[in-house]
Amino acid sequence: MRPRPIASAVLPLALAVVLPLSACSAFVSESQSSEPSSAGSRAPSFDAGEALSSNHGEADSDSAASRTVDPGWDASAQEADGTFLSMHENDDSLEYRAVDSTGEVLWTAQRPRACSAYLVTTTDDGPIAVLMDQDLSTGNSLTPTASGYDLKTGQKQWGPVETPGAMLGNGLIFAGTPKDYIGPSGPRTALDPATGDVVAAEGEDAGEGGDASPRVVALFGEHLVRSQGSDIVGEDLDGQERWNRAAEDFSMSTSEAREVPWEPIGTTHALLGDAGSDMRTLIDMRSGAIVDSEIAGAWFDSSSDTLVTVGSELHGFDADGTNRWSTPLPAHAEVSAVGAGLITFDSESGSEPENESDSDQEEQSVTARSARDGSPIKKDTPLLKATKQLGAPHHISESGAALIGDPQTPLLITSQE
Repeated sequence: MRPRPIASAVLPLALAVVLPLSACSAFVSESQSSEPSSAGSRAPSFDAGEALSSNHGEADSDSAASRTVDPGWDASAQEADGTFLSMHENDDSLEYRAVDSTGEVLWTAQRPRACSAYLVTTTDDGPIAVLMDQDLSTGNSLTPTASGYDLKTGQKQWGPVETPGAMLGNGLIFAGTPKDYIGPSGPRTALDPATGDVVAAEGEDAGEGGDASPRVVALFGEHLVRSQGSDIVGEDLDGQERWNRAAEDFSMSTSEAREVPWEPIGTTHALLGDAGSDMRTLIDMRSGAIVDSEIAGAWFDSSSDTLVTVGSELHGFDADGTNRWSTPLPAHAEVSAVGAGLITFDSESGSEPENESDSDQEEQSVTARSARDGSPIKKDTPLLKATKQLGAPHHISESGAALIGDPQTPLLITSQE
């Protein structure tokens, strides 16, 4: 098969957790929704050398051809425990496709094209895929709903649950229509990812006056964040307070904390701030402690239990926030992904990667360091060999499988079986 073109632009530092799309539009779709059904098929693979040939006019017979697959995704993929989820756009519907690290399509599910927001999140029993749908209620009006499915098997765990509106982001949070249909989103509701139960809901008076009810900020796994007055409060899903800090400790107001993106980093930390900014803050969701600030990105490598941040330098932290190592960034390079013990970089054309002979420098565009101690990787791994052909990955799973290419039409480099 002919592969998709590989994006040549520098890829973003981190994957978005949830697509910034509406939940379901207020019209009846002719397409039918479906419960996930087992697929058990292989995503089409192609020769990495063929992709290189189409982009650079040359091929490599030693490329990792069998490890590169095209799942046909038309949106950025999300991943947990080695299973990836994204969707394919048909003419009249969306087809969600869950693919494992070996390239096997585990299950598919149909949704109306209007229902394009989805989320992969964690629970104590394993990762959950939350898909949106729409229910035709009385009066021929549509009500958005959400349902949770086991990410690996597609088996329904809960739902459908009516939501007040679109999936907003910052975890499993939904927002109603704003007053007068303009301005910030309306009252928010947070759902327990394990059960679909409501764990926090804003009143119409949220944020208004000194006695206003708490406002919902973020929810990741078992960590709920709300604002109250001038404070940011961390709670568990039973409403028990874990920590309380002044919003100014995070260099923002409570209103700003509610509106800025919160990105989960592993299962215990979150990165606050807009993607592309170099003024983001990494906090421990268990204590509210600031691990690092004025940074451009953060990642968690589960294989070495290392939090990696990038600001003026690269830093590696233990899970408790202890600084383990620091090292300068490679010249003319940006961190592209962290995972499977690796920190990979996307280098600008013409830069000189570390530890490469002159004959290899022209082809090399990806350098790597160890997530455990920040030291240079001197030996090519199968993943690094593949990315030399196809470009820097923008997500690496614990299994070593990686997403590459245009993040909106990602390809998958599979892990070795």
